[in-house]
Amino acid sequence: MAEMPEQKILTDNLIQPFQMAKAGVRGRLVRLGDVVDAILKRHDYPDVVAQFLGEGLVLAAMLGGALKFEGIFTVQTKGDGAINVIATDMTTPGSLRGYAGFDTEKLALAVESSEKDTIKRYFGKGYIAFTIDAGVERNRYQGIVDLEGDSLGTCMENYFDKSEQLDTLLRISVEKVEGKWRAGGLMVQRLPDESAAEFSVDQAEENWRNAQALASTIKQEELTSPILKSSELLYNLFHEEGVWLYDPQELLDKCSCSEERLLATLRTFGQADLSHMADDGSITADCQFCNSKYTFNLDEIANTA
Repeated sequence: MAEMPEQKILTDNLIQPFQMAKAGVRGRLVRLGDVVDAILKRHDYPDVVAQFLGEGLVLAAMLGGALKFEGIFTVQTKGDGAINVIATDMTTPGSLRGYAGFDTEKLALAVESSEKDTIKRYFGKGYIAFTIDAGVERNRYQGIVDLEGDSLGTCMENYFDKSEQLDTLLRISVEKVEGKWRAGGLMVQRLPDESAAEFSVDQAEENWRNAQALASTIKQEELTSPILKSSELLYNLFHEEGVWLYDPQELLDKCSCSEERLLATLRTFGQADLSHMADDGSITADCQFCNSKYTFNLDEIANTA
């Protein structure tokens, strides 16, 4: 009789979906250890930039974890401030990547600024967008909201409130402890009315207020703790209401770039454009996410066989 393969037990770098058993509330918990540490250290960002990029990675995982099909969930900010771009994405089932763009001189001024609005201080005016790309067979979906609030998580709460009209609470923490980055996030959402029809209107409202109150008690250090297990954290928060845990999703530090994909993209350009991009008969492409470098000669690009 063949032996069954051992099931991998995830304790870190994961998305843990859950539902409050009797409250009509669902959620996801994200815990990131060496995955976020590797991504943030790859470009040697200043700490404040790395913290915001860490927030973006948590958001990509937390929101991308809802995808029920193969696709890419992207979170991207654009601003006119010191940090001009944060770009993160999760390719199902759990490949994460991200990068940030910033102006060194503006960043130095922002660090010294007395502006209390954190987002305005570092991002200026701009927007945060998320995109669901499920391939050519499905429509691409994008949601956009202004960069307003004290964190990227707050910006996304604003989106759910204004655009989706879906009650949502987000808590995100990014910390550097003894030289290593960790990040975590908690999201709770009120189930749509048709999914929580067993509750009266008044009961549903009370359930949601209670869920918000319980979720709001979470501490920043609990989200990033390398010791506290996800199941223990969720039990500590919601045991009075009962909490159901679903199978966790593993998260990986894995970029989707490849020589084949870049070559296919280059072959969409005309010969004149390729010649303009070339240097001594070769074109070099750098991946902004993972820092990989690719070099192609023009003859290789022209060879479509």
